[in-house]
Amino acid sequence: MSAPANTPEQSETADSRLPRDLPSLTGLRFFAICAVFIAHAALFTLIRTGADYSVLHPLGALGVSLFFVLSGFVLTHAARESDTVTAFWRRRFVKIYPSHVVAWIAVMAAFVFAGVPRMPPGAEVPFSHDLANLFLVQTLIPTDFTVDGGNGVAWSLVCEMVFYLLFPVLYPLVRRIREERLLLAAAAVVAVGWLLPLCYTALGGAPLGSPIGADLSLLQLGFAYFWPISRLPEFVLGMVLARLAAHRPSASIGVLPAVAVLAVVIVAGQLFLPSIFLLSAVTLVPLGLLIHAAAVTDLRGSTSLLRAPSTVFLGKISYAFYLVHYTVLMVAYFYVPATWPNAVLVLVVFVAAHLVAWALYALVERPFMRRFAVKRQLRSERGA
Repeated sequence: MSAPANTPEQSETADSRLPRDLPSLTGLRFFAICAVFIAHAALFTLIRTGADYSVLHPLGALGVSLFFVLSGFVLTHAARESDTVTAFWRRRFVKIYPSHVVAWIAVMAAFVFAGVPRMPPGAEVPFSHDLANLFLVQTLIPTDFTVDGGNGVAWSLVCEMVFYLLFPVLYPLVRRIREERLLLAAAAVVAVGWLLPLCYTALGGAPLGSPIGADLSLLQLGFAYFWPISRLPEFVLGMVLARLAAHRPSASIGVLPAVAVLAVVIVAGQLFLPSIFLLSAVTLVPLGLLIHAAAVTDLRGSTSLLRAPSTVFLGKISYAFYLVHYTVLMVAYFYVPATWPNAVLVLVVFVAAHLVAWALYALVERPFMRRFAVKRQLRSERGA
Protein backbone atom coordinates (compact mmCIF):
# COMPACT_ATOMS: atom_id res chain seq x y z
CA MET A 1 0.00 0.00 0.00
CA SER A 2 1.49 3.29 -1.07
CA ALA A 3 1.81 6.59 0.73
CA PRO A 4 3.60 9.87 0.03
CA ALA A 5 7.11 10.64 1.07
CA ASN A 6 8.39 13.99 2.24
CA THR A 7 12.11 13.44 1.88
CA PRO A 8 14.32 13.68 -1.20
CA GLU A 9 16.25 10.55 -0.20
CA GLN A 10 13.34 8.29 -1.12
CA SER A 11 12.61 6.72 -4.49
CA GLU A 12 11.10 8.21 -7.60
CA THR A 13 7.52 9.38 -7.64
CA ALA A 14 4.81 6.94 -8.63
CA ASP A 15 4.54 8.68 -12.00
CA SER A 16 7.86 10.19 -13.09
CA ARG A 17 6.35 12.26 -15.88
CA LEU A 18 6.01 15.10 -13.40
CA PRO A 19 9.10 16.57 -11.72
CA ARG A 20 9.61 15.58 -8.11
CA ASP A 21 9.35 19.15 -6.81
CA LEU A 22 6.36 21.31 -7.65
CA PRO A 23 7.34 24.81 -6.47
CA SER A 24 4.38 26.45 -8.21
CA LEU A 25 1.98 24.49 -6.01
CA THR A 26 3.94 25.52 -2.93
CA GLY A 27 3.72 29.13 -4.09
CA LEU A 28 0.00 28.69 -4.69
CA ARG A 29 -0.41 27.92 -1.00
CA PHE A 30 0.66 31.47 -0.21
CA PHE A 31 -2.19 32.91 -2.26
CA ALA A 32 -4.59 30.44 -0.64
CA ILE A 33 -3.68 31.67 2.83
CA CYS A 34 -3.94 35.27 1.64
CA ALA A 35 -7.55 34.59 0.65
CA VAL A 36 -8.28 33.17 4.11
CA PHE A 37 -6.57 36.12 5.80
CA ILE A 38 -8.53 38.69 3.79
CA ALA A 39 -11.82 37.04 4.75
CA HIS A 40 -10.93 37.02 8.44
CA ALA A 41 -9.61 40.59 8.33
CA ALA A 42 -12.94 41.64 6.80
CA LEU A 43 -14.75 39.99 9.73
CA PHE A 44 -12.62 41.80 12.31
CA THR A 45 -13.06 45.06 10.41
CA LEU A 46 -16.83 44.65 10.68
CA ILE A 47 -16.56 44.14 14.44
CA ARG A 48 -14.12 47.04 14.91
CA THR A 49 -15.55 49.69 12.57
CA GLY A 50 -18.94 48.45 11.42
CA ALA A 51 -17.80 48.58 7.79
CA ASP A 52 -19.36 45.71 5.89
CA TYR A 53 -16.99 43.87 3.58
CA SER A 54 -19.06 40.70 3.46
CA VAL A 55 -18.40 40.49 -0.28
CA LEU A 56 -14.91 39.29 0.72
CA HIS A 57 -16.09 36.49 3.01
CA PRO A 58 -16.30 33.83 0.25
CA LEU A 59 -12.52 34.20 -0.11
CA GLY A 60 -12.13 32.30 3.16
CA ALA A 61 -14.03 29.31 1.83
CA LEU A 62 -12.07 29.57 -1.41
CA GLY A 63 -8.72 29.47 0.38
CA VAL A 64 -9.67 26.47 2.51
CA SER A 65 -11.00 24.59 -0.53
CA LEU A 66 -7.77 25.33 -2.40
CA PHE A 67 -5.79 23.84 0.49
CA PHE A 68 -7.91 20.68 0.44
CA VAL A 69 -7.55 20.13 -3.31
CA LEU A 70 -3.82 20.88 -3.15
CA SER A 71 -3.43 18.37 -0.33
CA GLY A 72 -4.89 15.56 -2.44
CA PHE A 73 -2.76 16.56 -5.43
CA VAL A 74 0.55 16.81 -3.60
CA LEU A 75 0.13 13.61 -1.60
CA THR A 76 -0.75 11.65 -4.74
CA HIS A 77 2.11 13.15 -6.71
CA ALA A 78 4.58 12.37 -3.93
CA ALA A 79 3.35 8.82 -3.30
CA ARG A 80 5.96 6.06 -3.34
CA GLU A 81 5.14 2.46 -4.12
CA SER A 82 7.62 1.26 -1.49
CA ASP A 83 6.25 3.42 1.32
CA THR A 84 4.27 2.02 4.26
CA VAL A 85 1.01 3.18 5.76
CA THR A 86 2.48 3.70 9.22
CA ALA A 87 5.37 5.76 7.85
CA PHE A 88 2.93 7.93 5.93
CA TRP A 89 0.70 8.48 8.94
CA ARG A 90 3.72 9.28 11.12
CA ARG A 91 4.91 11.96 8.71
CA ARG A 92 1.53 13.57 8.39
CA PHE A 93 0.97 13.58 12.17
CA VAL A 94 4.39 15.14 12.78
CA LYS A 95 3.71 17.72 10.08
CA ILE A 96 0.34 18.78 11.50
CA TYR A 97 0.05 18.17 15.21
CA PRO A 98 3.11 19.68 17.02
CA SER A 99 2.59 23.10 15.44
CA HIS A 100 -1.13 22.87 16.18
CA VAL A 101 -0.40 22.22 19.88
CA VAL A 102 1.93 25.22 20.10
CA ALA A 103 -0.65 27.45 18.38
CA TRP A 104 -3.36 26.13 20.71
CA ILE A 105 -1.27 26.94 23.79
CA ALA A 106 -0.63 30.44 22.45
CA VAL A 107 -4.29 31.24 21.84
CA MET A 108 -5.34 29.82 25.21
CA ALA A 109 -2.70 31.98 26.88
CA ALA A 110 -4.13 35.00 25.06
CA PHE A 111 -7.59 34.18 26.42
CA VAL A 112 -6.58 33.34 29.99
CA PHE A 113 -3.62 35.59 30.74
CA ALA A 114 -3.90 38.49 28.29
CA GLY A 115 -7.65 38.97 28.59
CA VAL A 116 -8.26 38.76 24.84
CA PRO A 117 -12.00 38.19 24.36
CA ARG A 118 -13.42 35.18 22.58
CA MET A 119 -14.93 35.48 19.13
CA PRO A 120 -17.64 36.50 18.68
CA PRO A 121 -17.27 39.08 21.48
CA GLY A 122 -18.98 38.01 24.67
CA ALA A 123 -19.09 34.32 23.79
CA GLU A 124 -18.92 31.90 26.71
CA VAL A 125 -17.04 28.79 25.67
CA PRO A 126 -16.84 25.68 27.88
CA PHE A 127 -13.41 24.16 28.36
CA SER A 128 -14.64 20.94 26.76
CA HIS A 129 -14.79 22.84 23.46
CA ASP A 130 -11.19 23.91 23.94
CA LEU A 131 -10.18 20.31 24.56
CA ALA A 132 -12.09 19.11 21.50
CA ASN A 133 -10.11 21.66 19.51
CA LEU A 134 -6.82 20.48 21.00
CA PHE A 135 -7.50 16.84 20.10
CA LEU A 136 -8.98 17.71 16.69
CA VAL A 137 -12.38 16.11 17.13
CA GLN A 138 -14.50 19.27 17.13
CA THR A 139 -16.22 18.76 13.78
CA LEU A 140 -16.50 14.99 13.55
CA ILE A 141 -20.19 15.20 14.49
CA PRO A 142 -21.85 17.67 12.08
CA THR A 143 -24.91 18.18 14.30
CA ASP A 144 -22.75 19.16 17.29
CA PHE A 145 -19.64 20.90 15.98
CA THR A 146 -17.66 23.10 18.38
CA VAL A 147 -15.52 25.48 16.35
CA ASP A 148 -15.72 28.18 19.04
CA GLY A 149 -13.10 26.53 21.25
CA GLY A 150 -9.33 26.88 21.23
CA ASN A 151 -7.78 27.94 17.94
CA GLY A 152 -10.90 28.33 15.79
CA VAL A 153 -9.18 27.83 12.45
CA ALA A 154 -8.04 24.34 13.49
CA TRP A 155 -11.37 22.88 12.33
CA SER A 156 -9.83 22.32 8.88
CA LEU A 157 -7.12 20.16 10.47
CA VAL A 158 -9.83 17.69 11.44
CA CYS A 159 -10.64 17.35 7.75
CA GLU A 160 -6.99 16.91 6.87
CA MET A 161 -6.50 14.21 9.50
CA VAL A 162 -9.51 12.32 8.13
CA PHE A 163 -8.08 12.68 4.62
CA TYR A 164 -4.75 11.26 5.81
CA LEU A 165 -6.45 8.31 7.50
CA LEU A 166 -8.34 7.48 4.30
CA PHE A 167 -5.50 8.13 1.85
CA PRO A 168 -3.99 4.61 1.97
CA VAL A 169 -7.42 3.30 0.95
CA LEU A 170 -8.19 5.97 -1.64
CA TYR A 171 -4.80 6.00 -3.35
CA PRO A 172 -4.92 2.47 -4.81
CA LEU A 173 -8.44 3.15 -6.07
CA VAL A 174 -7.38 6.34 -7.83
CA ARG A 175 -4.31 4.61 -9.26
CA ARG A 176 -6.55 1.98 -10.83
CA ILE A 177 -8.50 4.54 -12.88
CA ARG A 178 -7.53 4.09 -16.52
CA GLU A 179 -5.92 7.04 -18.23
CA GLU A 180 -8.77 7.57 -20.70
CA ARG A 181 -11.26 7.74 -17.82
CA LEU A 182 -9.50 10.29 -15.66
CA LEU A 183 -11.55 13.22 -16.98
CA LEU A 184 -14.73 11.27 -16.37
CA ALA A 185 -13.56 10.49 -12.84
CA ALA A 186 -12.84 14.17 -12.18
CA ALA A 187 -16.30 15.09 -13.47
CA ALA A 188 -17.88 12.47 -11.20
CA VAL A 189 -16.06 13.86 -8.15
CA VAL A 190 -17.21 17.40 -9.02
CA ALA A 191 -20.77 16.10 -9.40
CA VAL A 192 -20.62 14.62 -5.90
CA GLY A 193 -19.24 17.94 -4.64
CA TRP A 194 -22.37 19.65 -5.98
CA LEU A 195 -24.80 16.90 -4.98
CA LEU A 196 -23.92 17.01 -1.28
CA PRO A 197 -24.85 20.68 -0.68
CA LEU A 198 -27.91 20.17 -2.85
CA CYS A 199 -29.03 17.43 -0.46
CA TYR A 200 -28.21 19.60 2.55
CA THR A 201 -30.59 22.31 1.37
CA ALA A 202 -33.34 20.05 2.73
CA LEU A 203 -31.96 20.38 6.26
CA GLY A 204 -33.94 22.69 8.50
CA GLY A 205 -32.88 25.10 11.18
CA ALA A 206 -32.98 28.81 11.79
CA PRO A 207 -30.98 30.93 9.31
CA LEU A 208 -27.69 32.23 10.61
CA GLY A 209 -28.53 35.81 9.69
CA SER A 210 -24.81 36.55 9.39
CA PRO A 211 -22.73 37.86 6.47
CA ILE A 212 -22.06 34.22 5.52
CA GLY A 213 -25.60 34.09 4.18
CA ALA A 214 -29.05 34.66 5.62
CA ASP A 215 -30.31 31.60 3.74
CA LEU A 216 -27.89 29.24 5.50
CA SER A 217 -28.78 27.43 8.73
CA LEU A 218 -26.40 26.29 11.43
CA LEU A 219 -27.22 22.67 10.63
CA GLN A 220 -26.47 23.20 6.95
CA LEU A 221 -23.18 24.88 7.84
CA GLY A 222 -22.17 21.95 10.05
CA PHE A 223 -22.83 19.39 7.34
CA ALA A 224 -21.71 21.27 4.22
CA TYR A 225 -18.69 23.18 5.53
CA PHE A 226 -17.22 21.65 8.70
CA TRP A 227 -17.93 17.93 8.35
CA PRO A 228 -14.84 16.15 6.95
CA ILE A 229 -16.88 13.68 4.88
CA SER A 230 -18.48 16.54 2.95
CA ARG A 231 -15.04 17.98 2.16
CA LEU A 232 -13.69 14.67 0.91
CA PRO A 233 -14.62 15.37 -2.78
CA GLU A 234 -12.14 18.28 -2.80
CA PHE A 235 -9.33 16.02 -1.60
CA VAL A 236 -10.20 13.24 -4.05
CA LEU A 237 -10.41 15.77 -6.88
CA GLY A 238 -6.84 16.76 -6.11
CA MET A 239 -5.79 13.12 -6.27
CA VAL A 240 -7.38 12.68 -9.70
CA LEU A 241 -5.86 15.95 -10.90
CA ALA A 242 -2.39 14.70 -9.98
CA ARG A 243 -2.82 11.80 -12.37
CA LEU A 244 -4.32 14.05 -15.04
CA ALA A 245 -1.35 16.41 -14.84
CA ALA A 246 1.00 13.48 -15.36
CA HIS A 247 -0.92 11.95 -18.26
CA ARG A 248 -2.25 15.10 -19.97
CA PRO A 249 0.21 17.90 -19.24
CA SER A 250 -0.65 19.79 -22.42
CA ALA A 251 -4.36 20.12 -21.57
CA SER A 252 -4.04 23.36 -19.60
CA ILE A 253 -5.75 26.72 -20.06
CA GLY A 254 -2.95 28.56 -18.21
CA VAL A 255 -2.73 30.08 -14.75
CA LEU A 256 -4.06 33.57 -15.56
CA PRO A 257 -7.12 32.32 -17.52
CA ALA A 258 -7.84 29.92 -14.65
CA VAL A 259 -7.71 32.80 -12.18
CA ALA A 260 -10.08 34.77 -14.41
CA VAL A 261 -12.52 31.86 -14.52
CA LEU A 262 -12.29 31.56 -10.74
CA ALA A 263 -13.09 35.25 -10.25
CA VAL A 264 -16.07 35.12 -12.60
CA VAL A 265 -17.45 32.02 -10.89
CA ILE A 266 -17.17 33.56 -7.41
CA VAL A 267 -18.96 36.76 -8.46
CA ALA A 268 -21.66 34.90 -10.38
CA GLY A 269 -22.11 32.47 -7.51
CA GLN A 270 -22.79 35.27 -5.03
CA LEU A 271 -25.36 36.76 -7.40
CA PHE A 272 -27.30 33.67 -8.41
CA LEU A 273 -26.66 30.72 -6.05
CA PRO A 274 -27.73 29.91 -2.49
CA SER A 275 -24.96 30.40 0.05
CA ILE A 276 -24.53 26.70 0.70
CA PHE A 277 -23.05 26.23 -2.79
CA LEU A 278 -20.50 29.00 -2.17
CA LEU A 279 -18.88 27.02 0.64
CA SER A 280 -17.02 24.71 -1.76
CA ALA A 281 -19.05 23.44 -4.72
CA VAL A 282 -18.96 26.54 -6.92
CA THR A 283 -15.16 26.72 -6.97
CA LEU A 284 -14.38 23.04 -7.61
CA VAL A 285 -13.95 23.29 -11.38
CA PRO A 286 -11.99 26.58 -11.51
CA LEU A 287 -9.72 25.43 -8.67
CA GLY A 288 -9.07 22.23 -10.58
CA LEU A 289 -8.15 24.24 -13.66
CA LEU A 290 -5.87 26.50 -11.60
CA ILE A 291 -4.00 23.69 -9.84
CA HIS A 292 -3.57 21.74 -13.06
CA ALA A 293 -2.24 24.85 -14.81
CA ALA A 294 0.21 25.53 -11.96
CA ALA A 295 1.51 21.95 -12.08
CA VAL A 296 1.97 22.18 -15.85
CA THR A 297 4.01 25.34 -15.27
CA ASP A 298 6.47 23.26 -13.28
CA LEU A 299 6.46 20.51 -15.86
CA ARG A 300 7.43 22.98 -18.57
CA GLY A 301 9.84 24.89 -16.35
CA SER A 302 8.10 28.15 -17.29
CA THR A 303 8.78 31.42 -15.52
CA SER A 304 6.00 32.21 -13.08
CA LEU A 305 5.35 34.32 -10.00
CA LEU A 306 4.30 31.10 -8.30
CA ARG A 307 7.82 29.71 -8.77
CA ALA A 308 9.62 32.78 -7.42
CA PRO A 309 11.80 31.91 -4.40
CA SER A 310 10.05 34.43 -2.15
CA THR A 311 6.63 33.07 -3.07
CA VAL A 312 7.75 29.49 -2.52
CA PHE A 313 9.17 30.40 0.90
CA LEU A 314 5.91 32.08 1.92
CA GLY A 315 4.11 28.97 0.69
CA LYS A 316 6.30 26.79 2.90
CA ILE A 317 5.32 28.74 6.03
CA SER A 318 1.67 29.03 4.97
CA TYR A 319 0.55 26.25 7.32
CA ALA A 320 2.17 28.00 10.27
CA PHE A 321 0.63 31.29 9.12
CA TYR A 322 -2.78 29.65 8.95
CA LEU A 323 -2.41 28.47 12.54
CA VAL A 324 -1.40 31.85 14.00
CA HIS A 325 -3.03 34.54 11.86
CA TYR A 326 -6.42 34.47 13.60
CA THR A 327 -4.79 34.74 17.03
CA VAL A 328 -2.65 37.66 15.90
CA LEU A 329 -5.79 39.34 14.53
CA MET A 330 -7.59 38.89 17.87
CA VAL A 331 -4.69 40.26 19.89
CA ALA A 332 -4.12 43.23 17.56
CA TYR A 333 -7.77 44.24 17.39
CA PHE A 334 -8.02 44.00 21.17
CA TYR A 335 -4.90 45.99 22.06
CA VAL A 336 -4.38 48.46 19.20
CA PRO A 337 -6.18 51.81 19.76
CA ALA A 338 -9.23 52.56 17.65
CA THR A 339 -7.46 55.63 16.27
CA TRP A 340 -5.33 53.44 14.01
CA PRO A 341 -6.53 53.38 10.40
CA ASN A 342 -7.96 49.96 9.76
CA ALA A 343 -5.99 49.44 6.54
CA VAL A 344 -2.73 50.10 8.40
CA LEU A 345 -3.72 47.69 11.15
CA VAL A 346 -4.52 44.93 8.64
CA LEU A 347 -1.13 45.40 6.97
CA VAL A 348 0.70 45.35 10.31
CA VAL A 349 -1.11 42.17 11.34
CA PHE A 350 -0.31 40.55 8.00
CA VAL A 351 3.40 41.20 8.44
CA ALA A 352 3.45 40.34 12.15
CA ALA A 353 1.61 37.07 11.57
CA HIS A 354 4.16 36.09 8.93
CA LEU A 355 7.01 36.76 11.36
CA VAL A 356 5.33 34.61 14.00
CA ALA A 357 4.65 31.93 11.38
CA TRP A 358 8.29 31.96 10.32
CA ALA A 359 9.32 31.35 13.94
CA LEU A 360 6.78 28.53 14.31
CA TYR A 361 7.98 26.94 11.08
CA ALA A 362 11.67 27.25 11.96
CA LEU A 363 11.42 26.24 15.62
CA VAL A 364 8.68 23.62 15.58
CA GLU A 365 7.50 22.37 12.19
CA ARG A 366 10.84 21.92 10.44
CA PRO A 367 12.76 20.44 13.43
CA PHE A 368 9.98 17.94 14.13
CA MET A 369 9.85 16.92 10.49
CA ARG A 370 13.62 16.43 10.39
CA ARG A 371 13.67 14.48 13.65
CA PHE A 372 10.61 12.26 13.34
CA ALA A 373 9.42 12.26 9.72
CA VAL A 374 12.51 10.58 8.30
CA LYS A 375 13.15 6.89 8.88
CA ARG A 376 15.87 6.09 11.41
CA GLN A 377 18.01 4.39 8.75
CA LEU A 378 17.93 7.48 6.54
CA ARG A 379 18.87 9.70 9.48
CA SER A 380 21.85 7.44 10.20
CA GLU A 381 22.96 7.51 6.58
CA ARG A 382 22.62 11.30 6.49
CA GLY A 383 24.66 11.62 9.69
CA ALA A 384 27.35 9.33 8.32
